[in-house]
Amino acid sequence: MASFLLALSFLTIIPAYGNRVAGEKEMANSLYAYPLVGLLIGGLLALAAYVSDILALGLGGDGVIVVLWIILTGGLHMDGLMDTADGLFSGRDRERKLEIMKDSRVGAMGVIALGAVLLLKFSLLASLPVYHKILALLLAPVIGRAAMVYSIVHFPYARSGPGLGKCFGEKAGRGKFLAAAAFTLIAAFIAAGLAGVMLTLATLLTAAVMAKGIGSILGGQTGDTYGALCEASETIFLIAIVIGMAGF
Repeated sequence: MASFLLALSFLTIIPAYGNRVAGEKEMANSLYAYPLVGLLIGGLLALAAYVSDILALGLGGDGVIVVLWIILTGGLHMDGLMDTADGLFSGRDRERKLEIMKDSRVGAMGVIALGAVLLLKFSLLASLPVYHKILALLLAPVIGRAAMVYSIVHFPYARSGPGLGKCFGEKAGRGKFLAAAAFTLIAAFIAAGLAGVMLTLATLLTAAVMAKGIGSILGGQTGDTYGALCEASETIFLIAIVIGMAGF
């Protein structure tokens, strides 16, 4: 329970862990709970979609869902997406890319990445009938956080100095990703059957390729790239479920 509360506090605006200070071991153990936190976020978003359908809010409801998605996470992953885009697309060397990502100011590439993800999420949700929309919203946050666990576990931390992404230390063993992946695939099967499992696997494989590319450029991952991978994975899953609707 403590691991879940810590993960909930770290990944959302809900202060479930209180004022306690977590060490590397506690942070690493909380990785097991990341997909479960994603399921909670997804459940709230799915509920919002259901209420939106009852109230016939149409496109306005989809806009509210996207905003709620950001609010629940405190914009943490969106911030990581913007910083990562600014660094990766800066055309500079590795060290300078990392410096740019650490800068609190947002550049053109970050704004473009933010706009692209928001536009895609909104338009993809708007193109889905309510049943598929609820499934997509339920599973996308789970997949996004499983992708984060993959990135944390399989790649070294790219910075030599301190950073948010370094809080997991050396204790983030691969068993944590296997547990996260198993939970994610079981949730996908229960929610959407074999088609859901296939779309989830396709998304996670795409996320793994993206993580590999980022890791090769930066020499590892950072807290920003964890968030960027989460946002990218959520968006990719929405694309996948729109394409694969006929399978449900």
